[in-house]
Amino acid sequence: MASKQRKRTASRKAGGVSGPARARAIGVQDKPEPETQQPVRNWLSTRSKWTYTLAPVLLAVLVSFNTMWNGWVADDHTQIRSNAQIRKLSNIPLSFTTSVWSYATGDDVLTIDTYYRPIFMALFTINYAIAGLAPWAWHLINLLIHAAATLLVFFTIKELTSRLEIASLTAALFAVHPVHAESVAWVSGITDPLTALFLLPAFWFYLRFRKTGQKKLLILVAVFYLLALFGKETALALPLVIAYCELFHFKERAPLKVRVIGAVLLPALLIAPTAVYLAMRYVTLKGALFGTGPRYPMAYAMMTVPLAILKYLKLMFLPWGQSYQHYTDFVSSIGASRFLLPLAGVLVVVAAIVLTRSRLFIFGSVWFIVFLAPALASMRQFDPEYLLQDRYLYLPSIGFCLGLALMIDWLAQRWGRKAGIAAAVVLLAAYSVADVRQNGMWKDGQTIFENCVDTDPTSHEAHLSIGRIYYELGRVRDGEEHALKALELAPASPNPYLLLAYFARTTGKLDKSIDYLERGIAAVPETPITRFKLATMYLNLGLLKAQTKNLAEAEHHMLRSIEVWPRSTGWLSVGLFYFEQGRYEEALAMFLKTRSSVPERYALIHVRLGQVYDKLGQIANARAEYQRYLDLSPDASDSGIVKGRLSALAQ
Repeated sequence: MASKQRKRTASRKAGGVSGPARARAIGVQDKPEPETQQPVRNWLSTRSKWTYTLAPVLLAVLVSFNTMWNGWVADDHTQIRSNAQIRKLSNIPLSFTTSVWSYATGDDVLTIDTYYRPIFMALFTINYAIAGLAPWAWHLINLLIHAAATLLVFFTIKELTSRLEIASLTAALFAVHPVHAESVAWVSGITDPLTALFLLPAFWFYLRFRKTGQKKLLILVAVFYLLALFGKETALALPLVIAYCELFHFKERAPLKVRVIGAVLLPALLIAPTAVYLAMRYVTLKGALFGTGPRYPMAYAMMTVPLAILKYLKLMFLPWGQSYQHYTDFVSSIGASRFLLPLAGVLVVVAAIVLTRSRLFIFGSVWFIVFLAPALASMRQFDPEYLLQDRYLYLPSIGFCLGLALMIDWLAQRWGRKAGIAAAVVLLAAYSVADVRQNGMWKDGQTIFENCVDTDPTSHEAHLSIGRIYYELGRVRDGEEHALKALELAPASPNPYLLLAYFARTTGKLDKSIDYLERGIAAVPETPITRFKLATMYLNLGLLKAQTKNLAEAEHHMLRSIEVWPRSTGWLSVGLFYFEQGRYEEALAMFLKTRSSVPERYALIHVRLGQVYDKLGQIANARAEYQRYLDLSPDASDSGIVKGRLSALAQ
């Protein structure tokens, strides 16, 4: 008996587990962090522990307070002002069975979306019930959510490190970092802060479980993880972070075999909520789990990853350069300097992190890259101007801010309290000033895109964006000047030709519009990057040729468009062309092709099918399609006409 007791004691001294139940589970124990076993001087001293807790929250409120003077920007106009679905609290359950753009029943592009964010839409419904369409109130809610996320960052890092000053400094840096302006100052950018409200508690409950061994905490981990998934799919990265913690971060707390078991079993507990989420997403999006099809080659996206990582790190380190657009061309060759140099840079960064031999610093780095990974993986779905987005850094930045806090702590431990405080004050002040400035850039569409031009004057996409805004505001000459500047900067890009053709068409200059499109088709080479916009140019040219009664050329260009890029918009346009020419069988074929590629809620295809069935004498089919259209769009401007025709067919 004494021999067995000595063996158990020796096992615990060797890094075994605390408590037989926890030993059988995953080997957790109450030992402090290896890096905090030695006495560490508390250089950021304060009389009240609440100061550590509340100071970051107060900073978050103060620095983001000027967002309340902002208005609606970009998606706000459609997702909030034009969204009838959010105007009834009874529609909240619909948020869990419909996609973000489900209300856009008249737009075939918006209806084919893969954004499943039920808690985001539920929040908007609640916001509308509270605030109506008062922008300041919506911005106040965003501010409060960011403040709450900052508080959760504090508690999470405190639980991880057991050090109040590290937790407080990490949360303070998080509170004021200017890269968060897009998520806080833009109402529709709230998805990441909203997700943080559930993701951070899930991780906190995991950390508590490791310290206490209370298995009921695992239920809370799973529940909050599921809620985080309903906020945004980025939460899928959490099981990887937990697996890393089990295998590496807490490696001195248990032997390898126990750590491997923990790295498998704990993430496995999240399989059930993951399956629930994926099943609901699959049903809601009609099988399109994470995309309706790649826009750009996977190889190009993978080769662009090192460049994207370095650009994201630059945005985190430097308190300027935040923008709605960070134009980034895809890397198309593995031998290109745009791939090799960033790859070397990433390897240097990784080596430097490893050489720190700081478990907390390495954890922060792993958190950063794991939660950034979903954004990196989805780059092939986005155009170059939106390849990188500030808001994708909201959750990853927690790891980065932890790293900065550890660096300041290192400075204070070696150079004294004054050096640490000075470094913290300078960094917080610089970030705060930049954050306040960037918040103001989200005042309206004009300011945000003017900032894009100021941030990167050589970006032709930035000039196109502000040119479009100026044109819509009636500043026609300014809009055209920026579009021409974009053409000068990128003569082989399709977008300047498309915008200039649009400007000409809206002013009735069809010949000039045709000329821009023909010039663009001649100047832009067809590549995996340009083919989508080339297809759009062909389609627009075909529509203009039809207006000028050049029907043969019109059909040629339209068919060329759907050859380059087979898609619902192209098929629908060709179908309408055939319908107008009385070629009803050909129109029906195109309309049926369109219906097979769009969600059932896309109302317009049903009225088009009703019209062509009507012309072909297929009365039953025509009545069914007309009725479906009225069900989906009862308030459409032409609903009276459709009702009249439906009544006529019933006689």
